[in-house]
Amino acid sequence: MGRKKNKQVVLKPWCWYCEREFEDEKILLTHQKAKHFKCHVCAKRLSTANGMVIHVAQVHKENIKRVPNALPGRDSPDVDIFGSQGIPEEDAADYERRMNEKLGESAAKRARPLPTQTQSGTNGGISN
Repeated sequence: MGRKKNKQVVLKPWCWYCEREFEDEKILLTHQKAKHFKCHVCAKRLSTANGMVIHVAQVHKENIKRVPNALPGRDSPDVDIFGSQGIPEEDAADYERRMNEKLGESAAKRARPLPTQTQSGTNGGISN
């Protein structure tokens, strides 16, 4: 018999601002430019939240205090994120832990045997 290999879970790239998963980093970057780093005045798409803040301040003379379409607590433009780079370590570890738990639960559900039907109270139709 062979040894069972411990499967390492490979996480897909995910957006720190909204926790959406993507197939690859390029699609994540496109998402961030379209949903989180887009100028609300002229619709210019920028690469980072800080880039958007600077653009809006210099071109439109406005101040941005929040990243659009972000989860509460993750809407600060001060966090420098580009794709998957720059995600705070504690948030990345928390996300990975939650995904491993989620995958573990779904694997446990698949591995759980179906309940068997018992004939309680009967001797299989045989009387004494």
